[in-house]
Amino acid sequence: MSVGGYGPTIIGVMWAETALALVFVLLRLWTRMKINHVIGWDDYLLVLSWLLLTPYTIAVHVAALKGFGRHSYELDPNDFIEATKAEIIGQTFCIIGIATSKASVAIFLLRITVVQWHRWVLYAVMVGVAVPCFFCALFDFIRCDPIAAVWNPTLPAKCWVSTEGFTALSITVGVASAAADFVLAALPWFTLWNLQMKQKEKILIASSMSLGFFAMVCGIIRAIALEGLTARSDYSYETVGLILWSSTELMVTILTATIPTLRPLYNQLRGYVTSEDKYGSHKRSRSRGYRLDNIESEASNKITPALTPHSNYGTVIVTANADNQSDKSILGRTDAAIVRTDQVTVEYEDEWPGKKQTNAWSRQNTSEQEAV
Repeated sequence: MSVGGYGPTIIGVMWAETALALVFVLLRLWTRMKINHVIGWDDYLLVLSWLLLTPYTIAVHVAALKGFGRHSYELDPNDFIEATKAEIIGQTFCIIGIATSKASVAIFLLRITVVQWHRWVLYAVMVGVAVPCFFCALFDFIRCDPIAAVWNPTLPAKCWVSTEGFTALSITVGVASAAADFVLAALPWFTLWNLQMKQKEKILIASSMSLGFFAMVCGIIRAIALEGLTARSDYSYETVGLILWSSTELMVTILTATIPTLRPLYNQLRGYVTSEDKYGSHKRSRSRGYRLDNIESEASNKITPALTPHSNYGTVIVTANADNQSDKSILGRTDAAIVRTDQVTVEYEDEWPGKKQTNAWSRQNTSEQEAV
């Protein structure tokens, strides 16, 4: 059967969204592995989310070839059944993908969250989305005996969950997903605000996470479109909006989880390459100072350290992920830490012929306050 009705639009939109999501996922993996040299559970879950989006798109493409996007009365009964079957199978992948994508964003935020109630909110979001998504995906196949009655309403079957009941469960998933998008988009503004970062960096990262508000809008529209599940007689046409908004929500969530992690790649492309970007370990900054290699251990030798001034010597100060663009250290490692900076001042006297003065040497000392 030739593709008709909304079929071409469905195929074009869903493959475009799948391709766009793939580009961002690959950019994230490149940044995490080649620049930050670290990968975590949020990365794995995001890749899994894209792997679930792909069979969803393939299944809907097959459904469109069978007549999905057209009114049921235009279709051959066998084509209608095959289109509905492919669509329902695809929806299962999408439902699980929505859960894994929200979990990826939540786990990312858990790495930079130090307030306990923020952490509990993120755990609640993951559970609150995962549980209804799991049951919705499961009940789509076990609610009727035989299972084929789910996509073939002409078969005599015994269903222990009615179509209306399953629709109510699906709407619950939609509402939970939209609520999770709101929390995941709003919480970064509270989480990042007290971190040791430039104000500009906080706003940029929080704004990119706020793309979740668009996912929330998609989720709300999808929840409204779920009423189409009750239209069993014209299922191939009434559920078009549901399918497209579901794929859009999943794609936007993948982008929301990806964009904040691309800051190191963006800085590298602009030429802001530090040794941390290259090696994933330390950033080096040069400043005028004094050599400290002639300091002996005061504890072991019981002597007073002697500091010899060298005005033309550039001291290399190595700080452990404490640069003022702290998003590099937050986004660059799964065992990242919130870094506290202490100012340490060492006073000493210069002994020059005919001259005696007191100088001060300062350095930044960093220590990990709390691992996140």
